[in-house]
Amino acid sequence: MHDVHKITIQLRAPRGKDAGKIAIGHYMIVEGAVVLTDADGKPVGNVKHTLSPGEDARLVACRMLRRQNAKASGGDFSRPLRYPKIAY
Repeated sequence: MHDVHKITIQLRAPRGKDAGKIAIGHYMIVEGAVVLTDADGKPVGNVKHTLSPGEDARLVACRMLRRQNAKASGGDFSRPLRYPKIAY
């Protein structure tokens, strides 16, 4: 049986009254490849990343989860731009 690992990534930092946004995901290492899963170990999507020697599976899973969330939300291109207040 393969172990299911939990990861948490920050999608948007807290700022002012905005609490920010995180994403929680799970992954497994199966036959030398990282696969995103649900909490029970069932694969989510059909994307897997074959690990190279010395590559960190947790970091790969974080990148995969970030890409998955960017696709689901359409990216953040239309987000409001926050400029710093200018003081003279």
